[in-house]
Amino acid sequence: MFQTEVYRIMSRKMTVTAMLGVLLLVLYYGVGITVWGEGVIDGGKVYAREEAIAMDKEIAAEFTGPLTDDIIRRIWDIYGAPLGEEARRGTYDVMEIRAEQGSQENFCNIFVTRRFAEKIQSEEGTISYVLPEDLSQNEFLQGDYYFCYAGNGWSMYWDIFVVAYILVCLVVAVALSPMFAEDYACGTADIILPTVCGRQRLWWVRTGVGCCFASVYYWLVCGSIFIEQTMFYGTEGLNISCAMVNIPFFFLKNMEPAWKGLIIVYLAGWFSILVLTVTVQCISAGSKQSFGALIRVLLAFLGPFAAMRILLDSLPMGKINAFLHYLCYSTPLCFPGTFAEAPDKDKLFLWGIALIMGVALGALGNHSYCRHQVKTASTTLR
Repeated sequence: MFQTEVYRIMSRKMTVTAMLGVLLLVLYYGVGITVWGEGVIDGGKVYAREEAIAMDKEIAAEFTGPLTDDIIRRIWDIYGAPLGEEARRGTYDVMEIRAEQGSQENFCNIFVTRRFAEKIQSEEGTISYVLPEDLSQNEFLQGDYYFCYAGNGWSMYWDIFVVAYILVCLVVAVALSPMFAEDYACGTADIILPTVCGRQRLWWVRTGVGCCFASVYYWLVCGSIFIEQTMFYGTEGLNISCAMVNIPFFFLKNMEPAWKGLIIVYLAGWFSILVLTVTVQCISAGSKQSFGALIRVLLAFLGPFAAMRILLDSLPMGKINAFLHYLCYSTPLCFPGTFAEAPDKDKLFLWGIALIMGVALGALGNHSYCRHQVKTASTTLR
């Protein structure tokens, strides 16, 4: 029975096409905004892509370690601010022009310029950067922050993960929406449900198949982007503090290494995928058509976030509104990032809400399908 249900999912051409399309799109997107956007100017020479990554690693090796005022000033004294920092990541020709103008551009001085330097615009419109004398109040000098080369690969990893995660959710919705609704549409529910293994056992088998499918595809896609970035950037960048590469983490502990933040994000994403799977099956069990089930699933997936941003954010933040925000943050679309950023006590609360919603939706879907009234010959004649 398990193999039969797996075959039902994988036999749909639209599902297989969506799975392959999303995997290829995510891998292409991951390389496109990271490796292909890398550029270094050093000693009047422009390095691009893999050469830029290698040069950046060589430059950053000297400054790797706990971030201090001394490291920041050493980077500034050696490399200064890049020319036209706002326009960085331009074409190779543009970078060659800046190289001729004497610009030095690498991961280290770009980081110092963006995080520590003050931007000054003259009356003529030219922009320059100045490193303040006192850096003691900067957030990155308030704790044990660790600096090392991260490049675009780890600096933009959260953006890549979000795109991959949302696309995986959509594929799961497309693949699993017909799971029960198809029985009603094709009339097979009237044949399956009266059988010995047609109700509870079939529900549990399909639930297991759905969770296994969603889990395997989630780790395939999200694991692939991790392997992809590791191939180009290595694993050294995972030691950089979360705050320096915008990986979600509780703000009072965001000096923790990036790999810790990614572990939390990945596990939270996996949990959310399982909750989404149960949600899809619940909606499918109550829908008579596969397409209608898919529309309802998409509304359930996107609706809470839209309601929070459009309605709840415009209302006064009282206890009821705060609780409604927690409910929205606990839904699959928002859960991974929100959970990673929450303090420990709120993590447990968010996880509890999500778990309760998942169990409740599972019970509701089970009741809806297993209590379905089978049409008999007599009722059909009437």
